[in-house]
Amino acid sequence: MNLVTPIKSGIIIPAILAMGVVLPFQAQASDSDARIKAEMDIKPLVTLTSEESKALSLAAGRILLHVDNARMEMTNKDKTAALNEIEQGLTLVKVVSKALPKYKISTSIMGDGVEYNADEVVSDRYVPVFNEQYVEDVVAPVVQAKKGKSHGYHSKSQGNLPYYEDFAVWRQSTMKLDIVLAGNTLALAKDELNKGNQDNADVALAVLQTEAVVFEFIEAELPLTEAADELKLAQLEVKQGNVVQAQETLKRASEDLKVYEELAGDTRAREVRNLKNEIDDMAKSLDKDGHSEDALKKAGKKIASYWDRVVNWFK
Repeated sequence: MNLVTPIKSGIIIPAILAMGVVLPFQAQASDSDARIKAEMDIKPLVTLTSEESKALSLAAGRILLHVDNARMEMTNKDKTAALNEIEQGLTLVKVVSKALPKYKISTSIMGDGVEYNADEVVSDRYVPVFNEQYVEDVVAPVVQAKKGKSHGYHSKSQGNLPYYEDFAVWRQSTMKLDIVLAGNTLALAKDELNKGNQDNADVALAVLQTEAVVFEFIEAELPLTEAADELKLAQLEVKQGNVVQAQETLKRASEDLKVYEELAGDTRAREVRNLKNEIDDMAKSLDKDGHSEDALKKAGKKIASYWDRVVNWFK
């Protein structure tokens, strides 16, 4: 295993950090007489409880709220209000930075009779953003900024980021904030705004939204997410008696599952294919006239069961 990212960058694989194990590195693993050997021992020093993790994530979300608020205040030419929002963001950065999990990393490299040893303490750098209650306020401005790569007040220019177009993708992704970059850009924005350089301050905050926020998602699950949303919509349409719309929605869900089937691998492909066929049959049955209220109720329950099966496939 190669760790090509410098340790001091703070970007460390979370799974490795959590284990606190010794990782051996050799020039040639099969050669017991390797000319150079290395070991890295990672031990957690400060860990978080579940409640502390939630608080940390909520704080990260609030930082992004203050960033967007600051940009809006600058649009309104209210320097004082914008500075207050930036200051609030900086306060939260300090809170988060002091509470982050910390790890001790001991590195030993030996070769040709010479040995190198070093110890250092590092913190996590990326904080998951809690956005369940602030989806519109937290996520939407970031997505808009990423689409436009803003270089001005809430730029509306459109970029080419297809995955950020779909709200369903946001809900199934993990949003993380680079707390170091967030602190640096907020400090820069404050400095520029105090100097009267409002444009530069806005660009600094735009950089925070576009570069300090990372969305992580499994690409193979994107069509599965879309299928789940279509099935939920079809269920609602059937309940409302909109049979024609529900039929078209089910067809789209079937198409999404066809895409997912090609990505799912042999183990799950058959299950996906079977569900797709069931959805196709349901769409055809809805094509018939004279549906009674009882029949539509049963159809709605059946579609709900399709949705349950799709959701269970998420990793």
